[in-house]
Amino acid sequence: MRPRVAGYGDTSLDRHSGLDVTASRQGKNRRRRERRGSLLAAEATGGIAAAQGFDFQTRYAVCHLPLWIVQQGFSQLLVEGTGDIDVRFINGGTSRRVHIQVKDHEVSPAELKAVVEQFQRIDSGMPGVYERFTLACPSLSATLRPIEVGLARLRGAESFYQDALGALVPTEQDLTDRIRKAGLGDAVGFIRARVFLEVGHGDLRHDDRALELFIARLLDHPDYSGKLRAVVQPAFAHVMRAISAHRGVALDLSDIERILRAAVLEGIPEPPGVTVWIHNWTRETFDRPADHTLDWSPYFDRSTRRVPSTAQWRGELLPALHALRKDISSNRSERLIRFRGKCALSTGVAVGAVFPAVGGWTFEVPQPPSQEDWRSDAVPTTDYRPLRDITEMDPGSMDLVVGLNIKGDAREDVTRYVESIGLRPRIHAFVSPATQGGQAIGGSEDACAFALAVREIVGDLVKKYRIARVHLFYYGPLALAIFLGQQMTSIGELHLYEYQDPGYVPSCILRT
Repeated sequence: MRPRVAGYGDTSLDRHSGLDVTASRQGKNRRRRERRGSLLAAEATGGIAAAQGFDFQTRYAVCHLPLWIVQQGFSQLLVEGTGDIDVRFINGGTSRRVHIQVKDHEVSPAELKAVVEQFQRIDSGMPGVYERFTLACPSLSATLRPIEVGLARLRGAESFYQDALGALVPTEQDLTDRIRKAGLGDAVGFIRARVFLEVGHGDLRHDDRALELFIARLLDHPDYSGKLRAVVQPAFAHVMRAISAHRGVALDLSDIERILRAAVLEGIPEPPGVTVWIHNWTRETFDRPADHTLDWSPYFDRSTRRVPSTAQWRGELLPALHALRKDISSNRSERLIRFRGKCALSTGVAVGAVFPAVGGWTFEVPQPPSQEDWRSDAVPTTDYRPLRDITEMDPGSMDLVVGLNIKGDAREDVTRYVESIGLRPRIHAFVSPATQGGQAIGGSEDACAFALAVREIVGDLVKKYRIARVHLFYYGPLALAIFLGQQMTSIGELHLYEYQDPGYVPSCILRT
């Protein structure tokens, strides 16, 4: 068998250069077979493969995050998706996306033409997906600056002349001439309608200048405007690492907020507080050492749903809570309580009632699946309006039945139980968030808003109907139970109940 030698029946090698022609052709064929707009195309994956040299792009993304996250509808950021950066907004259930190519140098006409052609390929491969395409760079060559100025002038004047047909025709014609003069005549319509030129990013070549820009923009964000530079500065390195680590992976708004929040909070010294453990259903060890512990586990049994009787609450458990408050008040200046415990819901309401908000007490409570503890001093969600269903019953009664349906609708169970014990209330009041379920309360802000709303509703009913006793049936998260207890002041007797499938049993009676 003859040896395979270049030039001797071996069609896979170029006779002059020795190059593997077949492999070269296969490579070209593979490139031709790549779909337009594919996330696997070479132009979309080059940055992921070549991890070096993209500091400018990362700085751009990091420094624009504070601007994007306050824009209405901002939802996701994708770095190295169809190219450099993709930003997604959702408004009214409809998505709109912006594609951004980032260059760290002055852009020439030839390079702009290549970028515009890439924009067109993406638009052709993903028709209707991207609303606009942006080229971001420090500067444009002198030949291209008239195009940048022309686009800005035309777009800035369009709203002013929208009712004057033809007023901008001369401007449009001049802009078309400028685009053609730069060798982009084939893309005039696309550039005018979809391409945006964003220049002046020379500072993003340097970490220290990018850091200053990032801090300034983040401090304009309402969530961080009160933070000092020393507190916000660690966020820059965190977000730089996060963006670099998520090339090709979409970052949701929740991911970005979590990164920013964790980075900013890292620089804030933890406020002093008192850690209190209360054991009900289980005896456990928690993430923070306890300053005070109340072990009530002998009174509870999860398997039988046994809970303390009203007499046990009155004679033993409530006095223990009041003694705890007296001890903390006498020996500690802190009024922040970091609560830990797997507790019955009536325990939560009772704890909050003994440490009320009007006394200056604040609670910090873990509430899975939330990654952050819920705090009772959070700023309540604005314009929070829970659903309410108020029915008048016995005009001669001084009892008010309140059902709080957060995780689900317990109306039928509550009504059946109230009837079974012969309780004839003056009013039935059922209150719930706009939707019910495990995620009905979105966090501390919703919880505080809901607690305040319930306090207002109950307070108004107590005054209007001269109620002496409020019977509270609660179906919701433990942290919110504590927040509710903190707000339930000056409403007379508050009777709590625990669910025991089927029905309820009386629990604690609080005198507010």
